[in-house]
Amino acid sequence: MKYMGSKRVMLQNGLGELLRATSKKKERLVDLFSGSASVSWFAAATLELPVIAVDLQSFAAILARSVLARTQELDPNRIEVNWLRPLAKRLARSKAWRKAQALDLSQPNAGSWAKRARQLCSDSAGSGPSWRAYGGYYFSPSQAFVLDSLRSSVPARGPERWVCTAALIMAASRCAAAPGHTAQPFGTSRSAGPYLREAWMRDPVVFIRRAVGDLSRRFARVKGSARVGDAVQTARCLRESDLVFVDPPYSGVHYSRFYHVLETLARGKCGPVGGSGRYPARDERPSSLFSQKSNALAAMELLLQRVSDVGCTAILTFPNHECSNGLSGRMVTEAAAEHFRIVARVVKTRFSTLGGNGESRKARLDSDELILLLNPK
Repeated sequence: MKYMGSKRVMLQNGLGELLRATSKKKERLVDLFSGSASVSWFAAATLELPVIAVDLQSFAAILARSVLARTQELDPNRIEVNWLRPLAKRLARSKAWRKAQALDLSQPNAGSWAKRARQLCSDSAGSGPSWRAYGGYYFSPSQAFVLDSLRSSVPARGPERWVCTAALIMAASRCAAAPGHTAQPFGTSRSAGPYLREAWMRDPVVFIRRAVGDLSRRFARVKGSARVGDAVQTARCLRESDLVFVDPPYSGVHYSRFYHVLETLARGKCGPVGGSGRYPARDERPSSLFSQKSNALAAMELLLQRVSDVGCTAILTFPNHECSNGLSGRMVTEAAAEHFRIVARVVKTRFSTLGGNGESRKARLDSDELILLLNPK
């Protein structure tokens, strides 16, 4: 899925090797900013210890939990039969779905399509929160209806619940009509219209099936857990025998602004939305001190102090340049040096610029990334 600062590349470029080497004689790995769960999944699949994933956002916890909470594969055919196959009957009974399909088949230009789609989602007694909040913006009405219908019918319990919900989140990320993340949907101008059309023509069920197949094959060697929580507060509960992975935000804008669409699917509900990005109210969007320029350094120092006070070994990653939250690789290294003995490594990677604009800002840029091994003094 699309995620800012994903560590997938770094896992193949030194980070994975360091996690394996450092985890020996540790009792848990605690991922304090789990995000897209790439590090948590890797650790759960390769290390003989439980992984605890923590993140401020519900969708991140669900992604992690879909793998960490079980120690064997699932049968994707069972999910197909019990969850995906009944969708066709539910859709056939809905007038709103038939209207959405008729609009898709009419193939109007982007401006007309968006106008009619927004009117349909505003006027019709449609589905759920994706239809009401994002239909005609990030999703076509038919896409939104499918996402809501499947979200309302996820299994009530068991590991299939988390796999199905995670698959929805991953599919929504791939289908959203947005230039990278859900901070703002594509417009309907002559230049942006083709991108909106292309995104709206994607079938969410295709991406859901792919995600179910991928997730079903993944499992943890040792059962772990995932939770919604603040990293600095969670650090109070660490143990000396923990290996702690720290990959803090580097953006001066709260991540909840970029992932509110996914958070809505995770929670299964959404209040009134507004603005160009169709954002929920601020009190519905989690905020992090690490994304506040005036507080980021103090938050980093406090987190490192708490990890050090417990006596944990930690691995910290951060871009080796100045970031929009005011932190830089140099500042993070200096803060860590107050509490730890550091072994530093710089690796090449690529980071997201939240979609870019194709001209003055590319969607992804080459970057040097710091990997700091922090040993207790």
